[in-house]
Amino acid sequence: MIPGDVMKRISVIGGVVALLGLIAVGTLAQSAPPPVDATPGTSGVNGALLGAIFPAAAPGYRLQMTELVWAPGAYSTSHTHPLAQVACVQSGALGMTLQQGAATVTRGGSGTTPQSTEPVALNTEVIVGPRDCIAYDEFSIHTIHTVWNASEETTTIWMADLLKLGEPYTTLVNDLGTPVG
Repeated sequence: MIPGDVMKRISVIGGVVALLGLIAVGTLAQSAPPPVDATPGTSGVNGALLGAIFPAAAPGYRLQMTELVWAPGAYSTSHTHPLAQVACVQSGALGMTLQQGAATVTRGGSGTTPQSTEPVALNTEVIVGPRDCIAYDEFSIHTIHTVWNASEETTTIWMADLLKLGEPYTTLVNDLGTPVG
């Protein structure tokens, strides 16, 4: 039999653990993907070109580094890009659903080499945090994806893009992959 004072301590400890769990869930709560009925486009995202070069090894293309800042609740509905891209989270968390194509997630971990690399499954939400990256090559396979700020705070990402000149950076698409807007 457990003495009354020990039982009281266990109850208090259990209550504290439960409270901490609820606080952690609230802190780690993620914003959701864009609503199904969202007007095609991007909301709450600002960007800046950090640098660019026209590489001699890739005539007709520009290699660029871009910073995107995603406000809480920001999103971009289904779209595609005429480029190869590596997008890395600097702060916050970014959510992505790949509707078509292929992409890879590299989990940065805390060391000097990546913690893991894994393919992105179609129609599955993937959340990436600081030092995690998503990469895809639109030139090898047509990629359609939806992206959103998956944190309650501002999310900042840096993207390295190999962009085909003369084409729009983003093409919004509907559920069938047909360009819209």
